[in-house]
Amino acid sequence: MKKGKILGILAASAVLLTGCVDSMPELTAEQSDMIAEYAAALLLKYSPNYDYKIVSDEEVAAARAAEQEQAEEETQTENAEDISPAENVPQTGMSEEGEKENGQTETGEILPADEVDFAAELGIDDLVLWYQSFEICDSYPQDSSGFRLDAAEGKKLLVVHFDLEGNTEEDVDCDLFDSNLTLRMTINDTDSVTALSTLLANDLATYIDTIPAGETADVVAVAEIDDMTEEDVSALTLHISSDKGSCTAKLK
Repeated sequence: MKKGKILGILAASAVLLTGCVDSMPELTAEQSDMIAEYAAALLLKYSPNYDYKIVSDEEVAAARAAEQEQAEEETQTENAEDISPAENVPQTGMSEEGEKENGQTETGEILPADEVDFAAELGIDDLVLWYQSFEICDSYPQDSSGFRLDAAEGKKLLVVHFDLEGNTEEDVDCDLFDSNLTLRMTINDTDSVTALSTLLANDLATYIDTIPAGETADVVAVAEIDDMTEEDVSALTLHISSDKGSCTAKLK
């Protein structure tokens, strides 16, 4: 039907073209396109250099699939070229530097407590902090009517004593609370306990006071442990840290 319509338009156009130009009717845009399309098809069909044939749906689908496959291969090649060598390295775990920063590969040296100035190891200025002794008791302090810590039933208190003094000839304003101290004690190389946060006036981790020149203050770290005596403790290790440093010392 469409072919007949186009042939009719062509015939009418030929007749019109042989007459006077002034009497030629105006064609619509659709009619002009149809004439041009059909004329071009006729020229191609009868051209000796044109291989005229109808392409099947399967051939069209195969051509489109081949084109898509080629496009995907080009995209993969471009992505592979954009990856840097560092991105191709498999991530097997934390780097050596990262492990050291997190304490996973380095084991701190255990120092004899009587040779350690803990203040120097912790980066605390103007003070000297030495280990003094430890005791195991039911309550601390035992001879005070003020604030006192009592061990829970079936437990004891491990109290580690330190001597704290200024390293200048003048009075020293001491504020250990800002140093963010944490203390952990290991008993007999098996049981590890963390020092309690207390309201004791001489608690090492929260000690704030003025130390007169030439005088020494007794400061303590207290932890709750299983029921035992001092004789039961064959080994005692202290790990102490601040926001500026840390160290591990063998107390016994």
